[in-house]
Amino acid sequence: MNMPMTMQVFAPAAKKEDARSLSALEQYERRRQVVRAHQRGARKVQIARELGLSYTAVCLIIARYQEQGADAILPHRRGRRSGEGRAMSSEQEQQVQQLIRDNKPCQLQMDFAEWTRPAVAELINKQLGVQMHIRSVTNYLKRWNIVVERAVPSPYLRAQKLMMLDTVEQVKAPVPSIYDPLTQAASHLN
Repeated sequence: MNMPMTMQVFAPAAKKEDARSLSALEQYERRRQVVRAHQRGARKVQIARELGLSYTAVCLIIARYQEQGADAILPHRRGRRSGEGRAMSSEQEQQVQQLIRDNKPCQLQMDFAEWTRPAVAELINKQLGVQMHIRSVTNYLKRWNIVVERAVPSPYLRAQKLMMLDTVEQVKAPVPSIYDPLTQAASHLN
């Protein structure tokens, strides 16, 4: 007996897009759609397929809504808050800024003539016990609007740089050409 085969036809799934690329308002609207569809009785798999979300994302949105209410799906600011996760507290920052403004490194028994990034890093380490990378010191100085001197290279490097300048000057000097006597003779003919 040949029984006719029945085929189930599924609606094509919406293309999944990364929700992080959406604006906060678009993300909020997507969450509202998930909650409304769930309240109408749609299955989570079906919601995920229709809205182009992952099953996990749909489950998380619904769970958050059920636990915390409508406020849980409101848009919120992402990422680290301003001032959060810094190596120094604001009081410590003010202390370091005051030391830099009021003193020279030599007054604080440091082996630097002027304030440089390494000098500031050493000051922070000495005063606060906080080991900090030079790039972090640069970020703090920019935030504080403090401009420090660039570190002067060692005498050896300075001598090398001067030698390089001498060779550059020699290269830039005009090179005598074999045609110079000819051009001089031709200029006398005119």
